[in-house]
Amino acid sequence: MLEQAGTMFDDMEAMLYRIKKKVYQERMEQFREKNQEIFAEMTGVVEQAADREAAAAQVAEALADAVEQRFAKRGKISGRSQMDINLMMIYYVFPAILLTQSECAVLLADAIRDEWRRRFRDSAQLQYTTFEELSSNFQEKFLGLF
Repeated sequence: MLEQAGTMFDDMEAMLYRIKKKVYQERMEQFREKNQEIFAEMTGVVEQAADREAAAAQVAEALADAVEQRFAKRGKISGRSQMDINLMMIYYVFPAILLTQSECAVLLADAIRDEWRRRFRDSAQLQYTTFEELSSNFQEKFLGLF
């Protein structure tokens, strides 16, 4: 399950570079389009399960396994990489899950957040928010300068 989930982080540095409101909205659209099959698989597994909480936990574990496999060197992910991964989760992965409008999206996001906090260092305070909230917090211009 979710063998390709690590590919969500392929362009991580470019996705996090100089994020502004318009750029963020464009990048989110591209991210969702590129990864729509992964998100459909994630939400589909949870929606079809008899025990949705257990299924969400399994999906969360599979996603964390894919990230570990992709980024770990000698069994550990560097602090810098973990910080970037956490930012990708906050800016793109969690909002994209919530944008699926699946009835299980919040359950899935909660399970992933909990697995992230448990498994990865420097992730104990990780939270998520919606795309709309994130997008609305960007300012187009600061004092007319940008």
